[in-house]
Amino acid sequence: MSSFTTFSSADEFSPLQPIFPNLSTSEEMSVLIARIAELNRAKTMEPSVASSAEVFGQDGYGMNDDQFSLDEEEKEDEQQEDRKTPTKDVSEDHLKAILERIGEIEKQQQQQSIATAGQLSKILEKIGEMEKQTKKKVFLKFQENCWDANFCHEYLEIIGDKSLIVHHKENNYGCRSVFAKYPIVLNKHLSDFFYYEISVMKKQTFWGIFGFDVKQQTKLNGPNLGEKGTYAYQSNDNIWINGERKGINAEYSYGIGDTVGIGVHFPSRQMIFTKNGLRLDTSDFLVDPSFSDGSFYPFVSLRAFGDKIEANFGPNFKFDLETL
Repeated sequence: MSSFTTFSSADEFSPLQPIFPNLSTSEEMSVLIARIAELNRAKTMEPSVASSAEVFGQDGYGMNDDQFSLDEEEKEDEQQEDRKTPTKDVSEDHLKAILERIGEIEKQQQQQSIATAGQLSKILEKIGEMEKQTKKKVFLKFQENCWDANFCHEYLEIIGDKSLIVHHKENNYGCRSVFAKYPIVLNKHLSDFFYYEISVMKKQTFWGIFGFDVKQQTKLNGPNLGEKGTYAYQSNDNIWINGERKGINAEYSYGIGDTVGIGVHFPSRQMIFTKNGLRLDTSDFLVDPSFSDGSFYPFVSLRAFGDKIEANFGPNFKFDLETL
């Protein structure tokens, strides 16, 4: 038995108003589509009814009494069924109104989709802004970095109010190290890159090294260059990538008066090495993927009495970070 409401004409409702106000738009759409199907079926039934009347006549001529009695019973059953179901009369205005209502529902759904897309865009924009602010805070925090007196060899001296200058104070030849107070976190969601520079102020020997390590070493008699997790730039033109020595152009060696830098671009894991504001051709050197979510501590190692450097953790570098 049909559950549709019967309408005698399209004037009984406005196509812009819900025909079934107690239903959601999607439910109403399904009901209206089913109603159209029912109306179409009713249309196709009309010719068959007419043809039956032409064959047998209006008075039932050509049928015996039993057939006539059976038809009378069937006719009575059909009449009772018709009382329970909506009229089969097909109104063109009625059908048009239903189609208009379906069109209106589709329009509303489209508008809702556009509104939802707009809301999603605003949410993503907000997330992007929050991530940008987070990266800015992380970068500003790193700019407050300095050398850590708790992880400094006894032959080295940290100088200055900002604790950025390191001086080899003892007449005792040997590689001595100091580590920075704050690590860098290799997380592309927190920051896009890490970079710092040192300027060589005085150098007695042609040897020095700086870079970063996965941990603050308690053994400060020089960096563990051959161990995993060490990335460094040595003054005699050697670069160390994850404990492996890489020979580079001799022009990349540095000494008194030079400013050199080291860093990493987090999204690509690409290492960055610079000298006096120019980037070195080391694009093939990458941070090992196993350290992609780890932390690194900047360090510097000095070898002879009188060696002195000054660190720059930002934001004003000789190398232009905007070129990355």
